[in-house]
Amino acid sequence: MPSIIDLPSVVAGLKEDERELFSRFFIVQETIGKLALPKEMKPWAEKSFGSISNVESQKIIRVFNKLTFEMALFNELRAKRPIEAKVDEDALKIVKENVSDHFAKPKASTPMESFGRIKGKYCITASNVAKYDGLHGLVIFKKSNPLEFNEKELQDYFATALKWFEKAHKSNKQANYPFLLWNCLWKAGASIIHGHMQLVLGEGMHYSEAELYNKIRKEYDEKHKESKGDFFQDLFRAHELIGLGLRRKGVLVFFSITPKKDKEITIVSEKLDKNCVRAIHNAALCLVKEMGVNSFNLGVIMPPVDKVEREGNWKGFPVIARIVSRGSLSNKTSDIGGVEMFSGSKVIETDPYRVFEKINAYF
Repeated sequence: MPSIIDLPSVVAGLKEDERELFSRFFIVQETIGKLALPKEMKPWAEKSFGSISNVESQKIIRVFNKLTFEMALFNELRAKRPIEAKVDEDALKIVKENVSDHFAKPKASTPMESFGRIKGKYCITASNVAKYDGLHGLVIFKKSNPLEFNEKELQDYFATALKWFEKAHKSNKQANYPFLLWNCLWKAGASIIHGHMQLVLGEGMHYSEAELYNKIRKEYDEKHKESKGDFFQDLFRAHELIGLGLRRKGVLVFFSITPKKDKEITIVSEKLDKNCVRAIHNAALCLVKEMGVNSFNLGVIMPPVDKVEREGNWKGFPVIARIVSRGSLSNKTSDIGGVEMFSGSKVIETDPYRVFEKINAYF
């Protein structure tokens, strides 16, 4: 299997029509970063990276999505490292003990929505105390440890979330645009250890990334209508052509070459149905069990709740789920720095091809 560092040659090896499709989306550039090591550093460099030359001449691959303006930077030194499942015992002990579990008794310790609570087999909903939109709720898991989950539980969490979106919409017909977020543990931004997802339903317009995708995909589909172009299908196909895409029961799974963060897996489905949730479960489980990921973000963009709007301006818009690793729970260094914050580019430490190898076995 190739490495992301081999991407220029992989693209060059595609057929002409395949390269044309790929180039609709991506620009791939290769550059060399050079430095000179003092003699005192050379033994360390050789031990850490295999050779001095690997450090003094580093290949960098820059990938730019011309339509979404996403960019990723891959360094050969980082990309060629194997993925190791490191266990952070001290941090996991804190998670398992969870001595001040605020969500242990959600009926008593959390508020409910004006339309009440929705109870699933393995979860219950609540209203968020500090809202970041008018309708902002929670799905609180029965299990405290968010790293302990199975498919039955995830199916129940998502089914309960869909019921919440429907009830929230009925309580306010102007609220129509759903977004689901799972911040797993503190490195991913969760303020409470106990497993939970966040649900928001926006008014007037969708959240900005959904609006951007809807604008781009309509422009793309119009531009390529003679060839029956479909933005999401073609974006998946561009990844599939370079060996980073899977199709399973109507669900598209790809390993982005312009990821938001490390180990990103993108799942595109017509609906948030059982097949889509199964794919989300398999991806999350592999990250936790095989790649040592203890903290992650999962974001799910969905088309509007209202059927008229869904069949109008948003017709054909799919469910898009993206899951990324957020690094070690005990690492005090943030995984997001000034490059991500201000340049719009992402510095990626893991090779999408190595992630594909691990995830493929779970599908």
